[in-house]
Amino acid sequence: MAYTIDFGPWGSIFAVPAAVADRHLKFCSEAQLKVLLLALRQGQSPVDTAGIAGRLGLTEAEVDDCLQYWQEARLFTEGSAPQPEKAGPAPAEPPKKTVEEGVTTIRSRGHLSPGEVNALLREDKRFAGLAAELEKARGSVLSPSEREILAYLCGSLELTPEYLLVAAAYCRDRGKKKMSYLEKMVAGWLEEGIDTYEKAEVHIRRLTRQEDDEGRIRRLFGLPERALTAREKACINRWCGEYMTPDALIKLAYDRAVEATGKVSFAYIDKVLAAWTAKGITTVEAAEAERTAAQKAAAGEYSFDIGEALRIMEQNTGEG
Repeated sequence: MAYTIDFGPWGSIFAVPAAVADRHLKFCSEAQLKVLLLALRQGQSPVDTAGIAGRLGLTEAEVDDCLQYWQEARLFTEGSAPQPEKAGPAPAEPPKKTVEEGVTTIRSRGHLSPGEVNALLREDKRFAGLAAELEKARGSVLSPSEREILAYLCGSLELTPEYLLVAAAYCRDRGKKKMSYLEKMVAGWLEEGIDTYEKAEVHIRRLTRQEDDEGRIRRLFGLPERALTAREKACINRWCGEYMTPDALIKLAYDRAVEATGKVSFAYIDKVLAAWTAKGITTVEAAEAERTAAQKAAAGEYSFDIGEALRIMEQNTGEG
């Protein structure tokens, strides 16, 4: 099939650097490419990030992040594109962190150019080996911005390759392959004092155990696919971690809660399990025996009250 160019739309054109097609199509995201095209289309400086955000349905912060990629790739000269907050060289003090959507993010850090990162790869065998191991593990090469993040984590934060490899493996196991996610997660870990390989291993084992417990309770209760609340997670951690309650006993508490409230009530289940733990009840048989004994005690007390009332009535009748 032959194709003929329609020169109608070519009345207005703009240039795109050849490097975009030659080096960056494999690495850049769809959003980064769209932002670049609209920035080049504007042909003005500074770039109208608000206008681009409106056209693409992105936030200005997301547009800034995309432009940062092209800034690091040297497609923009210094000052020709809006820049996210920068702190200049890597700070000697720990970076400021803020909590955003449940993940701690680094808002201010130094940035390295692609040339500086490439120099590190050539001169620092330890860093080059780490980058190669990460690329091999995830099955794809690191983009320039991802290499810059890795250089920051390894260099400025002085995290060991072993630490970063085990942290990256944890992310991959949960379907999170982007270095930006690893950076945010590690920032949160450092804020909690998890700054060595040994501490990271212990933390990952704890997180994995909690995730396994939450998955098991989901299946046990038949919960729909939704995010658990912080209170629900705390309950599960208490049942499985602190009380060490067997699944069968948790299921019995669930049945009791549905029977009493008509729904899955974590608060009700938590009270039942707390009471059983306090009484040393660790099996379904013991829990059922306790209930039976309580029912018999209640029935016996009620029968005694009726019998006593009849006796008094008969005595009163005889006196009449």
